[in-house]
Formats: sequence, C-alpha cells, structure tokens
Amino acid sequence: MRRLALLACVASLAACDGRKAEPSGIGYYRFGTTTRASIHDGICQPTELTDGRKATWCFALPPIKVNKRVAEVDTYFLGTEPPALPENATPEQKAERKAALEKLPLIEIQLKVRGCVEDEADRWMRERFGPPIESKSTRQYWKNSFLWAAAFLPSEPGRCVIHFLPLSENAEIERLKQQ
Repeated sequence: MRRLALLACVASLAACDGRKAEPSGIGYYRFGTTTRASIHDGICQPTELTDGRKATWCFALPPIKVNKRVAEVDTYFLGTEPPALPENATPEQKAERKAALEKLPLIEIQLKVRGCVEDEADRWMRERFGPPIESKSTRQYWKNSFLWAAAFLPSEPGRCVIHFLPLSENAEIERLKQQ
C-alpha cells in the first residue's frame, strides 16, 4: 500500500512540474487542431502561397482583442476547399464536404491591429509567449514547441501585423523573416 502511495505521489509530481502550458495558437485558432471545417463565420476563398502551394484564405472573421485594440483576423488553410453545396444537399453530401474541409489544416493566423500602439502589442505578445527570441528595429520573433510568431511593430503607420505559423511552415517563416 505504501508503495502505491509513493508511486501516485511521484506520478503527480511528474505530471505537474509547475510549467505553464505553451500556447498552440491564439483564441479559437489552434495549430494541430483547427481545420477549415472549424470556420463558420467570415469569407473563405482560394489563394496560392508564394511557394506555389494551393491554400484557402479566410477573412472577415470575428476579431480578437490585442490589449485595448481590436485586431482583424485572417487565417490560411493548406489546400483548396471543395465546391459549395447546393441548397438541397443531401446529408451524405454535407458529410463528404465536412470530411474534405477537416483535411485542410490551419497554417497561418494573421492579426491586423489598427490604431496599434507598439508597446501595447509588444506587452500582449510577451504576456502570452514570454520574451522574443529575436528583436529588430520594427520586428520581434517568438518561438515555442508549437508555433513561430512575428510581430511587425508597426507594419505601416498606425498598424501592426502579427503572424503565427506552425513550425512546419519553414518556407513561409523564411519569407516573413526576409520581408
């Protein structure tokens, strides 16, 4: 009995080492979880990434607050979504479309903060991701086990753009670093 209690104690310590869980996204959008099937608001349309891959771009999504400012949200999903369903779609057609949309993983979250105050956006990012791994004059970069983030502070006067990508998106990460 004593041995079981000791094992339970050790197991609980191993599971709770006091570290805060690393974020895998922002708000409702999570890398490795969110797919195109998760998006029910906004407008989605096909696009092509700079490396030639086909993707789906969704915009006019519910906004996210970045400190006191409202950020527009754009998301990108790898792959092209199937055609829209007719009004009289059968349950089987609906299920097939949903299954196809579930195969399109989230590959980028973009926040566009209007009226951005750079210090506020920087503080917001640091609260969620800790100190940046690299800082340049108008850019900061973060990285954890799930994602890479770049904050362009500002990207243009009065506007900040914050990009979040899964670590698997090496080409897009490099493209953003070169901008």
